[in-house]
Amino acid sequence: MNLQETLRAHALSHYPILHIITHDDAEVDALISHIDPERKIIEWNMARGLVRFDTKRPLMAWCDLAAALDNLLDQELHQHFIVIRDAHMGLRDQPLAVARLKALTTKILESAELEVTIILVSSEKCVPRELEKFITLFAVPLSDEAAIQALILEYADAYGVTVDEDGLKKLCLAFQGLSRYEIGQLINRGYQKDGMIGAKDIELVQTEKSQIIQKSGLLEMVKLREQMDDIGGLEKLKPWLVQKSQIFADWPAARDFGVESPKGVMIVGMPGCGKSLTAKATASLFGLPLLKMDMGSLMGKYMGESEGNMRRAIAVAEAVSPCVLWVDEVEKAFSGIGSGGAGSEVATRLFGYFLTWMQEKTAQVFVVATANDVSALPPELLRKGRFDEIFYVDFPSEEERSAIFKVHLEKRKKMNAHIDLKKLAKATDKYSGADIESIVKEGIELAFLDGRADLSTERLVQVIKATHPLGMVMKDKVQKYKDRFAEMKIKSAS
Repeated sequence: MNLQETLRAHALSHYPILHIITHDDAEVDALISHIDPERKIIEWNMARGLVRFDTKRPLMAWCDLAAALDNLLDQELHQHFIVIRDAHMGLRDQPLAVARLKALTTKILESAELEVTIILVSSEKCVPRELEKFITLFAVPLSDEAAIQALILEYADAYGVTVDEDGLKKLCLAFQGLSRYEIGQLINRGYQKDGMIGAKDIELVQTEKSQIIQKSGLLEMVKLREQMDDIGGLEKLKPWLVQKSQIFADWPAARDFGVESPKGVMIVGMPGCGKSLTAKATASLFGLPLLKMDMGSLMGKYMGESEGNMRRAIAVAEAVSPCVLWVDEVEKAFSGIGSGGAGSEVATRLFGYFLTWMQEKTAQVFVVATANDVSALPPELLRKGRFDEIFYVDFPSEEERSAIFKVHLEKRKKMNAHIDLKKLAKATDKYSGADIESIVKEGIELAFLDGRADLSTERLVQVIKATHPLGMVMKDKVQKYKDRFAEMKIKSAS
């Protein structure tokens, strides 16, 4: 049953208030107008007050929602839809409007002869406590692949152009998460640019999706410079990520074959061992935008605000899918669960919503969660079905340290015949990737100050001897982490 049929069934069953959450006014107007063509439709909106539904022309001088509802309470209503658009603006902190809407609802319910349904339309949920039991929520679903394909072909036919099969598949994938209005606008832009509709327009789609992210203010789009080749070691994690990237690259065929969309990966381990770098390199490998979720920025000061921010952030991620969603230091996000107090209750609700979404999500959002202290994570997050796999990133081995030195030296064009990678690797036991990068940077700085001399093994060893590595500074905590990882039988990334 599609949304239109569902709305019709509820209206015929005398549900008094249907609440449709959407940003697309044109699409919701089409839905409402076809629910029951026999019913008259009256609309109130914040801009013009009471208006004709079809033309949006005012029926009277502008009035607020409370006054409009007072007017409707005095009218003889029989077969009507009463559409309250911008409902969140009309009802929020407006007790008189809420009271009159409740009175109108009661009037509808008390008369078996009235075929009247109130339809709230807004871009966000608005459910006053006094009306909770009367309201049924609906969200306008985003177009599925078949609907997107039909829309593309509709525009192509109107413009008299053809779209090749490969271009059609790629566009359908890129357009996922966008509304019909947004898709139509992008097709128009692509056609006006060069008179064609095809895979070349995907760049426009990515630009539009970055706009969505910026306007939300809830997620950060991370600029990608890092590649998998920039990471030394992690020889078990890298092939696993390559495998997942191949599924994303050929998703329509993989899906048709029965492959499930990859959910994501959790990477745990010591600070400075490359978890954040891996998250960025993963997005580059997948060829997808990287969105970073900062849980601290989602916390609100009002009741329910944090949960609402979480829902909107995830909705934005799904709207720009396929993408990679990076949740950094995830253990801090859900700390305090079960400890009691208001903060614990909020964290528990956020955690519950995130878990449910991870378990049930169908959108192509690949989650990369990174954590330092796995012991602080709720055990429910580590169960199978949340993430495809969990990897532990240890301090790099001698071979990996050699590779890391090489990566950072070549990146800065300082690799030369005077540098003994094996000697450097032997001298840096218990050093993290971040420690090694810092050594290379300081060595280059000292070489510059010493008359711009060539970088040498001896100079780098000198820096190493003056460095206090993370593995030694946090010796006890590091061992505690290692014991916990071993106890939980978490896979090593190396």
